Amino acid sequence: MNISLRGRATLAVVGVTTLAVLLAGCSSPGGTPTTKPTSSKAGALAAASTCADGSDPSTTFKLGTFLPLTGSLASLGPAAVAGAGEALSEINQDGGVNGKPACVISTDSSDTTNPTIGNQSIQKLLAAKVSAILGAESSSVTENVLSTVTASGTVMFSPANTDDALTGISKWYFRDAPPNSVEGNALGKQIVANGAQKVGILVFNDSYGTNLRDSIQKSIEAGGGKVVYGATGAGQEFPATETTFGSEVSAVLATKPDAIVVDAFDQTNQILPALASAGWNMKNTYFVDGNLNDFTTTAGIPDLTGAQGSTQGVNPTQTFKNTLAAWYAKNENGVKETYFGYAAESYDAVMIMALAADEAKSSASASIQPDILPITGSAGGTVCKTYSACLALIKKGTKVHYVGPSGIGPLNAGHDPSSGFISIYQYVGKAPSKFLESVKG
Repeated sequence: MNISLRGRATLAVVGVTTLAVLLAGCSSPGGTPTTKPTSSKAGALAAASTCADGSDPSTTFKLGTFLPLTGSLASLGPAAVAGAGEALSEINQDGGVNGKPACVISTDSSDTTNPTIGNQSIQKLLAAKVSAILGAESSSVTENVLSTVTASGTVMFSPANTDDALTGISKWYFRDAPPNSVEGNALGKQIVANGAQKVGILVFNDSYGTNLRDSIQKSIEAGGGKVVYGATGAGQEFPATETTFGSEVSAVLATKPDAIVVDAFDQTNQILPALASAGWNMKNTYFVDGNLNDFTTTAGIPDLTGAQGSTQGVNPTQTFKNTLAAWYAKNENGVKETYFGYAAESYDAVMIMALAADEAKSSASASIQPDILPITGSAGGTVCKTYSACLALIKKGTKVHYVGPSGIGPLNAGHDPSSGFISIYQYVGKAPSKFLESVKG
């Protein structure tokens, strides 16, 4: 039977334009890549079936999804679910992996305040002997479970992890989202370019939050600015479980900042009203990828006109978005998905792992692992942009270089993308954020 990859959720559109960002020592040929439709197939495809108990992972590509269905990052779940789901559906329509239909086992990663959920999900996936795991989206959740995954010899591929500490952490771990150092550099430059010299950072005590804070601070200071609250080593981070922010808001405003960065997840929904109530001019507020949301239906959120933010990831073409929205509506009980953050990265991660299994002629994780980097073009190869095109080349014995809708460069020795995208936005009235300008990270 077909099975949904996650529970129901609704999200709203976030306008976006993307910027190609070159990572250290790498270049992006031809400037900013453009994303192209990955499928011209008419109509929405059915979801992949759930994996049968006891199915052999060496002969059946068994994808385990480890995505946030609950918790503070649940708003990111539907986009990743749609990207992964569409990828599996296309793979199966094109003949499956090594001639057999791929299947899926869906689990909830939740967040770091609910570690039991994530730990139980990982145990379920490992007990099922999945070929590979897609996830987590939270860097901290990945760090909590990675030693267990690594010990099992299972590939783990994140579409959204950004903590710099994850670069090269394990031969079993991969990601196709640029690390925090890239986003932090871009956002810090944007803040200074806008004229802010004294910057306060409201940051939660989480590896994602503090690592991104460190990169933002470094960029601000390189531009001649100063972090006057929430700086590295100041001990002013708030707990991830915090729900009231009166004292933090009073403390940051006491430093008389020109700008405030809110470096948090869904705690942002309480922080913003507290800032507005204290008289802060919201146009001088900055967001990060973890909270650059559409707040139009969130109760108590003030007018954010002028506020800005940044996020990793490419803006897929409208054709690709329409394909994902149709897949999600068909397979998620008609729910309309309109936010696509990290959807392209999820899609590409699944495609890369499946093609690695085709190249290895086995869906066992140990066989997939050595072929992941080469599939992304780390050793060159003939460029192909769809599963069917890449598979045809593999069957001919041709080395492939898969280029998907995320537009990333080949994965490097640290298993990070060698080039990626940063997007800058601005809020105007009670509406989703819209593209403002490109800032090179």
